[in-house]
Amino acid sequence: MPLPLTLPRNAAPHAPRKGRMHSDERRSQLLRVAIDGFARNGFSGTKTKDIAAAAGVSEAILFRHFATKEDLYHAILDSREDKHGADRRIAELQTFVDARDDAGLFRHLAIQIVGSFRDDSAFHRLMLYASLEGHLLANLFHERFVLPTGDFLRRYISLRQKEGAFRNCEPRVAVAFAIGTMVHLAMGRYVFGLRKPPMNDHAVIEELVVLVMGGLTGHDGERSRNRKGRKKRKDGHGAS
Repeated sequence: MPLPLTLPRNAAPHAPRKGRMHSDERRSQLLRVAIDGFARNGFSGTKTKDIAAAAGVSEAILFRHFATKEDLYHAILDSREDKHGADRRIAELQTFVDARDDAGLFRHLAIQIVGSFRDDSAFHRLMLYASLEGHLLANLFHERFVLPTGDFLRRYISLRQKEGAFRNCEPRVAVAFAIGTMVHLAMGRYVFGLRKPPMNDHAVIEELVVLVMGGLTGHDGERSRNRKGRKKRKDGHGAS
């Protein structure tokens, strides 16, 4: 007896097969798997077939989303741009610039940098590999993320030097000192897994801000407080 070509009126349709993802979900999964693979094994040690296998799909599915490895590299940075868009980052920094809140500016930067390494250490391991291998991804990251923030800080430091707030020094060196110190500490903690000092991230960031401000202004927070205290005594407000 032939089987009916249509379902009975009250029959439920077959449930969709488990494991099938929407296109955007699959793309996001492939990006996560690729980042993890590159971060663990480097670029030369991670093939497209490895990424596909780790994601549980064929290479054909991978190439359907990313035609070339270069497309995949751009997509990795695009995913970071969605989270931390350059325009939004600069706008946030501009609020501190407008208020001339120097310590607030560098505190905000330190919080963002340390938080990024803490929350996404795989991505930063990936960027370390890219830099060591002289990979295209490192150059793309530098152009899209590092240069805009670095140029912004260089112009601000130069402005504050003209206003007499910062000591006379090469602004580019000052930027490298400030940002490099923050990145080095965050990388040691969350990429290299170095032994952490007996301080939480908040306390470490506050120490970093004091040190950076001391380098830029020529005095540290304690000396600044002492100067204010001497001024009060001179004005007669601190006399006993």
